[in-house]
Amino acid sequence: MGFGFALCYMGLLYFGAMIAPGVGLSGHLMVQMPSTLLEWSHAPGYGLLAWLLTCGLRRRSWPFAYALPVASAAALVFGLWTEIFQGTVPGRNTSTDDLVTDAIGIGLVAALMVSRRLCDHISFSLRVSQY
Repeated sequence: MGFGFALCYMGLLYFGAMIAPGVGLSGHLMVQMPSTLLEWSHAPGYGLLAWLLTCGLRRRSWPFAYALPVASAAALVFGLWTEIFQGTVPGRNTSTDDLVTDAIGIGLVAALMVSRRLCDHISFSLRVSQY
């Protein structure tokens, strides 16, 4: 996955931050959703962004040990930026809780990526030691 996917996805996240509650089709759909669901949707949303950015950096030959923390930090900074922007949209506010939820999603995805990498390394080591 290149950076094109990540940039398009960032555009979708940015668009989501611009939706004013009750205004237009998106705004009317937003007010129909339970607030808890909207708040916790940040976790998978920004986790996916961190994953896309990590994959983009890996495709550019970045080592995993550098790509993951840089992509995670970039996703969190983007989350902070969209939260600040969201505060300028009528009917929306800036929330540190949303930023914490972004960080939880990013952290979970980072942990999954590290554990997957460790499992691959262990299975490779076991295969090599059998020969």
